[in-house]
Amino acid sequence: MGELVTGIRRPARRFTGGRGAPGVFELGGRTVVCRQYLHGGWLRGVTGDSFLGEDRALREMEVTAYLEKRGFPVISPVGYVVEKQASSRKLYFLSLFLPDARDLVTYFSSAGVGERLRMSRRLAAALFEMGRLGVYHPDLHLRNTLVTPTGELFFLDFDKAYRKEATSADYERMFWRLDRYVRKYASLFGRPIDDRERLIFLRTYERLSGDSITERMAQKREKMDRASRLGWTIDRMLYRRRGK
Repeated sequence: MGELVTGIRRPARRFTGGRGAPGVFELGGRTVVCRQYLHGGWLRGVTGDSFLGEDRALREMEVTAYLEKRGFPVISPVGYVVEKQASSRKLYFLSLFLPDARDLVTYFSSAGVGERLRMSRRLAAALFEMGRLGVYHPDLHLRNTLVTPTGELFFLDFDKAYRKEATSADYERMFWRLDRYVRKYASLFGRPIDDRERLIFLRTYERLSGDSITERMAQKREKMDRASRLGWTIDRMLYRRRGK
């Protein structure tokens, strides 16, 4: 227990950047990654990292274990930790550390044209398979996916994901969330994915699913871009107020 508490509070190292950057430490002879749960959006400005129960961590554990059992490439879960306080709880999720892997932002920033196109197809096929297995993930982004030196994809961070039969509308919502992250990242740090890769991604999904999503999303582009810009503005106001 002491090894676990020390690791959570003073990990050997942390991943840089982002809210609540995960920590890495040794636990029982294994290298694990610890991620603390935080509220998102406007709610984070009120409740921060405090939760009334542990349902959020339990649901992520169940979804991740379900996908792993069915052969979907997830980072193996280790468990979750509940830190009880007077009237609330802090929650932490533990998973195995995958050495030498890069997230998709880093990968796309350095890969060649051919590699980027192949990875776009591979990502679309994997997300189609995730939905086919009955998991809906409303908070997809590029840092949720790791690439090994051999080009294998592994997925992590299934916070807010849950099991349901994925519909065409579900896929579209997932892809808009992913698109929103890509565009937000581009406005801050540069463009990790260009329009050609977006098109390859959507065309791959269309081929697998038979769903004509590319034209449908193109027709909604301007409306969704306006909504995304408004959301980014609200985020910046809230996090600046909290000194984040």
